[in-house]
Amino acid sequence: MSVDNHTLRSSLSALMSREGEKIEPFGWQMRMLGNLMNGELPGCVDLPTGLGKTSIMALWLIALAHGASLPRRLVYIVDRRAVVDQASRFAEQLRQNLSADLAMKLGFKDNDQRLPISTLRGGLTDNRDWLEDPSMPAIIVGTIDMIGSRLLFEGYGVSRRMRPYHAGLLGVDALYLLDEAHLCPPFEALLRQVERGRNGELGATESNRTQLPPFRLMSLSATGRDDAQQSGSTFQLLDEDRDEPVVRQRVFAEKRVHIDKIEDPKLLVERLTERAFVLGTGEAPARILVYCDSRKNAVEVNKEIDKRFGSLKNKGGLTPSHCSELLVGERRVYERKALENWLEAQGFIAGSHTQPQTPTFLVATSAGEVGVDLDADHLVCDLVAYERMVQRFGRVNRRGGEGRRATVNIIAVSPSTTTSKGSDESLTTYESRLAALQILPQGDDSSFDASPSAIAASRGNPENAKTIEAATTRTPLYPKLIRPLLDAWSMTALKQHEGRPEVAPWLRGWEEDEEPQTTVVWRKYLPQTSHGDEIELASNTASEFFRAAPIHGTEKLEAPSNRVFDWLLKRAGIAHKRTQDDKLLIRPQEIAAIVLNHAGEYESHLTLDELVRLGAPTKILSNQEKHEKERWKSKRLPGSVLIADARIGGLSDGMLDENSKVPQTPTADADENWINLIEDPSSHETRPSIGFRIEELAKSADGEGLSRPVSAKGWRHTQSFETEFSASGDVQGGLAIFKHVEHETDEEARSIASTAQTLIDHAKQTAECAYEIAVRLGLPAAEVNAIKTAAEMHDDGKAAKRWQDAVNAPKDGRPYAKTEGGGNWRLLEGYRHEFGSLIKAEKESLPSDTRDLILHLIASHHGGARPIINSDGCEDGPPSLLESKAGDAALRFARLQKRYGPWGLAWREAILRAADQRVSRQLSKLREDQKDG
Repeated sequence: MSVDNHTLRSSLSALMSREGEKIEPFGWQMRMLGNLMNGELPGCVDLPTGLGKTSIMALWLIALAHGASLPRRLVYIVDRRAVVDQASRFAEQLRQNLSADLAMKLGFKDNDQRLPISTLRGGLTDNRDWLEDPSMPAIIVGTIDMIGSRLLFEGYGVSRRMRPYHAGLLGVDALYLLDEAHLCPPFEALLRQVERGRNGELGATESNRTQLPPFRLMSLSATGRDDAQQSGSTFQLLDEDRDEPVVRQRVFAEKRVHIDKIEDPKLLVERLTERAFVLGTGEAPARILVYCDSRKNAVEVNKEIDKRFGSLKNKGGLTPSHCSELLVGERRVYERKALENWLEAQGFIAGSHTQPQTPTFLVATSAGEVGVDLDADHLVCDLVAYERMVQRFGRVNRRGGEGRRATVNIIAVSPSTTTSKGSDESLTTYESRLAALQILPQGDDSSFDASPSAIAASRGNPENAKTIEAATTRTPLYPKLIRPLLDAWSMTALKQHEGRPEVAPWLRGWEEDEEPQTTVVWRKYLPQTSHGDEIELASNTASEFFRAAPIHGTEKLEAPSNRVFDWLLKRAGIAHKRTQDDKLLIRPQEIAAIVLNHAGEYESHLTLDELVRLGAPTKILSNQEKHEKERWKSKRLPGSVLIADARIGGLSDGMLDENSKVPQTPTADADENWINLIEDPSSHETRPSIGFRIEELAKSADGEGLSRPVSAKGWRHTQSFETEFSASGDVQGGLAIFKHVEHETDEEARSIASTAQTLIDHAKQTAECAYEIAVRLGLPAAEVNAIKTAAEMHDDGKAAKRWQDAVNAPKDGRPYAKTEGGGNWRLLEGYRHEFGSLIKAEKESLPSDTRDLILHLIASHHGGARPIINSDGCEDGPPSLLESKAGDAALRFARLQKRYGPWGLAWREAILRAADQRVSRQLSKLREDQKDG
């Protein structure tokens, strides 16, 4: 394609500008942009730190706008330890800088359309904008677990109905950028296998194989990798790139490493503190970054730094003031925004022009090694594996420049060969790690040169290969992805499947030293039911409740399971001591903790009394209680989501704190600031990031059931739960769940609108939308027509009287696809309208070559028929016939899975589902706009 270089350079400069500062592209960026314009994607991008690998997002966007043959979705992956997500910040900046001309070329034709960005950070968390239109560009930023589990049809935190939707859009038409790929070899290997096998052994059968839009991977690294054979071509700096002044400044940025060996591990905290304190109290205020491999040590170092400055102040010292902050992975996402603001204000973010006014310290664990462009003046740290040391060096003096020289102090604790079992291996590891640093060029002062150029040179020397390998973390073993496993995972309608293992080993390998993790969430409202003094929790009610009010990304705090368990028992003991007059009193029989699995489905729960009992001294527990305690600690919590009653508390500054004195923990289901003030910048209009809200309901005035919920502007009442009953069984209270109109992604929520819509109108609009998407995707004419036909018929099952009554449809003008009032879903008695639609469609004359596809798209448009679909409640034939039709649907799924492949079939399903959801959102938005008018 013919686009002059000046135009491309100007577009790239404008797109990457930050706060009015013009960014001049590097030579390597223009060279890669030229490659992308020709559809040439390197398998690996190996560039020194500080040269802006995230800018590949901008290169992709410009090339796509100019018609390059590239995937429409860019998936940027950072390791799960990242606390501050720089990739999301950069994506937001791109969207803000996107010119009207480029937006038009990308297909965004009006002001209501913007580049969708979905990520794990703040207000953008789980906004699902990337699901709205498969034919439009989108950026998704996520972790290995978030993206990988979705790609394999096992999406963590995703309902079974939505899993194929996510998998289809992540497995087709997607460009993956795997940041710091050297830190996650099992996941890189998985993506390579998908890239090579999706149109082969992992895709459609050879006789039916059709070309899908591409799935591509670019591994990003800054460690001097040589992956030409593993990943195809490797993109690296050329000599001419290194001659550019800015590049040269960063590649040769001075970082002088001093190694301090100590024998006693008890002295590590003291020595780290001392070195940081000395660097911080130099001639000019400086930013000091301190890395600790242990969270416990990080907390202690941070405390000791504060103590030292406090002591100076008390003694009238010259430098009494300072700033300090702790950066650990164990922090709730909601509070991470404050940490990000602090890093920005103190100038720790690379490219900041802020100069410290006082000594400023950031004490971090591995959470600060990836995902955030930290730039400190000096560094103090303990000794870890080689690849992590390189990461740490890259977070100090990133920009270089005349007069800038970073001091790096490494405190290396020599393990004793006599104090513990396995010490010989520990000593070998220690010596190997030291040796890998000591091959760096050494100066006259005995310090070592850790500049990017020096590190690259040492890695490039073949004589150093074994030394570096010995100091590098051993790649964990990991399994191969095979088609039978993929088929098993893709049967998402099956809750249980003997051939469906957990996907974790495919994402991270079998990690020997990895501690099991638990996600902790606090909620004010739990779906427990009280009958006088008796309290219970039904598993189906709990699962339904958390589907209606799902866990949002900002609520999550991930921590080691053992730590979570000990914390929970300690907090239960504190809660148990509260008096009757305490507003935060939890009665012994009340449910204090609920455990959900990755799909958000109920697994188990504990009352406060049960928690207190588990926390009792081991010597007074019965054998059964000891067994139950161990089962919770080692089986139920690892890999699960723990929902804690907000009154349990135990959170300070977003981190677990057993002794926290902070009153009731803020929660997403009850804190108005959380719901309303964290707004999603992906929308032109204000949109709360939390798509649900919960309100308490009292007994109705007439004494019959619950009072009628009142919907606020933009919110729809979708479901109510009766939670309080008198001893005689009369309803006394309950909970109402509302969904915001732009967050209505489930069937029940989308069936409720500000005004009724007929089935005919909805089918027509959905068919038009699906047709437009399919045409833009370039599908063959027969498939385009098949998708349109399926869209026309997808909701015909809603015409059933049972469904119309359940959604409280007006008697006149039936059948309706959308209604105004809250419905009574119990009247459905298991009826699935998509099964009713399937039965009706089977009676129609359909094209023989696409008949299977049409019928499957109808049956699966709410995530069913993979491979089973429920025939309960349908009155369109005798039960035996209907069960047979459900069986036919399963066989049809198997045939299409062979024809299109797992991702190919899910992608085609996603086209219809996207159109259906988009039409529903547009209707709700239109009615709200008409109300305002």
